[in-house]
Amino acid sequence: MEPILNESRQIYISKINAVQDYIENHLDDEISIQQLAEVASFSEYHFQRIFKQITGESLYSFVKRLRLEKTIFLLRSSNLLTIQDIALAVGFSNQASFAKALKERYGMSASKIRKMDDWEMKHLINELRTNGKVSKKEMYYNIPIELAIQSIEPIKVLYTRYTGAYKGNSDLFMKLFTKLYSFASRKKLVNQETRWFAVYHDYGDLTEEEKLRVSVCMSIENDVVSQGQFGSMELAGGKYAIGRFLLETDEYQGAWDYMVSKWLPESGFVPDDRLCFEYYPPQNYENDSLRRMVEIFIPITPL
Repeated sequence: MEPILNESRQIYISKINAVQDYIENHLDDEISIQQLAEVASFSEYHFQRIFKQITGESLYSFVKRLRLEKTIFLLRSSNLLTIQDIALAVGFSNQASFAKALKERYGMSASKIRKMDDWEMKHLINELRTNGKVSKKEMYYNIPIELAIQSIEPIKVLYTRYTGAYKGNSDLFMKLFTKLYSFASRKKLVNQETRWFAVYHDYGDLTEEEKLRVSVCMSIENDVVSQGQFGSMELAGGKYAIGRFLLETDEYQGAWDYMVSKWLPESGFVPDDRLCFEYYPPQNYENDSLRRMVEIFIPITPL
């Protein structure tokens, strides 16, 4: 296949972003190459090669990785879902293939993974990443100022997406938001009602850092035609657990760990298929210039 020309790369990125969004919303379905090629408007012959060239990961590996990472997230965040429920929710047609995939990736069964405590799970993930060279990391939580259960309406957003290591990198987020703001300003999309978000497509420690994906977003009133690195999507409406935190740049992980590993398993709720995200309310920097208010949204369903 001929190399993708620089001037058309932005179009390819936009199409592959749309494919990734489709996969995330259909993990519990059978996903065919034909379906995904149609989403991207590529021929089936070229589609898989283009996907790997843009993402650095084969289509098969991407789908399998998302399914297994979602499996671990559901096993760890809720004791209310049965293992069979989880297998179906992530697109495995039978228990045998589900058990085999978990064993190949993590070396153990779903029931054993569910019984592990937080440190044991972090130890396992770290060991997989470092071929057995493990450094002990303390588990800590940041406690929210307040926590509420609310239903929200869908939110249309314009986004630009980044793939790679981002944790604790405030400069990277500033650059991404600046890029998004500059594009939106030229299109006259920014106003006093604009809200700003970061949407996380993967499952934290479960995903290798170079494969992590984050979309920085701003609310929009109407759909915007995708243009290169900038696309539009919808943050799904429905019920969310919302934790409000006042955080320094190195405290975000502790806040997420509290919401997912501490609060959620004890809450009586179960997570569903919608994406988790952060919302950044308007900030009064005169009060505390080193910390900012952040609201973490976790999609939930009742018992």
